[in-house]
Amino acid sequence: MSVIELTTFTVPPEHTQAMLDARPGMVAAFRADRRGFRSARLVRLDEHTWLDFVEWADDAAWDESKAKGANLPAIAAFFGTIGTLVGAERGVRYDDAEDGPRRVRTIAYGPDPSQVGELYLPEGDGPFPVVVVVHGGYWAAMWDRRQSTDVVDDLVGRGYAVWNVEYRRIGEPGGGWPGTFLDVAAAVDALDGMDPALDTGRVVFLGHSAGGHLATWAAHRGVLPPEAPGAHPKITPTGVVELAGALDLKTADATGFGTVLADPDAEPPKDAPEPARPEAWPAVAAAVGEGVVPLLVGGHVADRPAHYAWTSPLELPDAGVPVLAVHGTADEAVPAGWSRRYTEKTTAEGGTARYVEVEGGTHFDVVHPAHPVWSEVTGWIAEIVTTGARSSSAPDASRRRTTADR
Repeated sequence: MSVIELTTFTVPPEHTQAMLDARPGMVAAFRADRRGFRSARLVRLDEHTWLDFVEWADDAAWDESKAKGANLPAIAAFFGTIGTLVGAERGVRYDDAEDGPRRVRTIAYGPDPSQVGELYLPEGDGPFPVVVVVHGGYWAAMWDRRQSTDVVDDLVGRGYAVWNVEYRRIGEPGGGWPGTFLDVAAAVDALDGMDPALDTGRVVFLGHSAGGHLATWAAHRGVLPPEAPGAHPKITPTGVVELAGALDLKTADATGFGTVLADPDAEPPKDAPEPARPEAWPAVAAAVGEGVVPLLVGGHVADRPAHYAWTSPLELPDAGVPVLAVHGTADEAVPAGWSRRYTEKTTAEGGTARYVEVEGGTHFDVVHPAHPVWSEVTGWIAEIVTTGARSSSAPDASRRRTTADR
């Protein structure tokens, strides 16, 4: 049993990053200065409100800490970012079992509620190869990273650490240009120093649909010009898996890709997840009359040619990162030709790319661990992280056709 201090406080949004930056120093100061301090957990309730769970060995330890107040600079720096104290209550923790290793935790890489991810660790001590998972959903705020949990669970069970990332999306503050790209870049770079159990020399990016576009774009960050959002990466992937990726932003712009979002009652693709945030739909619907891509990239091709050159994988030069592209022939949301042309372009430039075409496969078949094609995906990842095929110069333009039987 131990005593829990439950403190609720508000932080002005403009001070959120300063509070998060001050937090590690405050916790370290508590560990060094406060008798009976055991742990602290910070929970965000909404944009302004936070709940702090602080565990103490006994009531006396909590009382002694309150008497000390902000006696150290690191503690004062944290307290200085707080707007108002809503309340502080006492609780008691009862343990049903001894604590084990923390296999899943949510980590913020920025101050916005969408600038977070879940880090999953498999059994063992590591260091583990890492798969960065980027979810899809037209880059729009209605869908979030929860749609990827089946993929995450499968990969963790195969011995990979998984970083399931969220990012600001169209329909929420900061989403679109350039915030979505800056967030994906920051989320990937956050792996640097995140946990000693991670082998950041063996990292694979994996994304589906809009997430397939973002994962593939992130693999090209090393060849971006210095002025482009996301240039100067800290993490270079060993390989990238794009599943039904929206890789041709120029054609997507020209064809009004995403205008279907203007009608919330339109028939969704087979097996599409329910929106996690349906309240975001009206704002998106009102903005997509000319397609969703101009909202992502900051304008149409004619208006922002440089933005498309920096963000459309079909316009980017080969980055030297091996690619596995998987697409179904019956994909009703994203044309399979976009993945096919991307792999053909990559191999023509001397890169390494494999294209797997799923005969009769739908948009979501390629992201289901129960589908037969998933074994090709996991087999390719295992090969890449084992052999370090990123250094290979032998192009691979194979085009395999698999059935959609499940």
